[in-house]
Amino acid sequence: MTEPFWQELLELHRAEYLARARDIARELLETRPSITVNDIRERLDVPKGLDPRLMGAVLRHRDFEPTGEFVLSSRKACHARPIQRFRLTNWASVGLANTPDL
Repeated sequence: MTEPFWQELLELHRAEYLARARDIARELLETRPSITVNDIRERLDVPKGLDPRLMGAVLRHRDFEPTGEFVLSSRKACHARPIQRFRLTNWASVGLANTPDL
């Protein structure tokens, strides 16, 4: 799947932030079957000057896949809109997530 242009720019210019957020997501998924972006936000703030919606890009990665389940966001700014739950992909869950593409 080809990434949208905005995702490519974000990966290029905010690589360190996205890597840290993805590390947190993986850590959380060691003890939970699924997470939302709100779970990551509880441990990592969005940098000042960035649109908070960038958190959606964190889980747009080959290590994560949607579960098909939605929950209502607990963030006041989101007005209880539905957000998706994610889990580790089989690729990530067997410890191959950080290996180069074959």
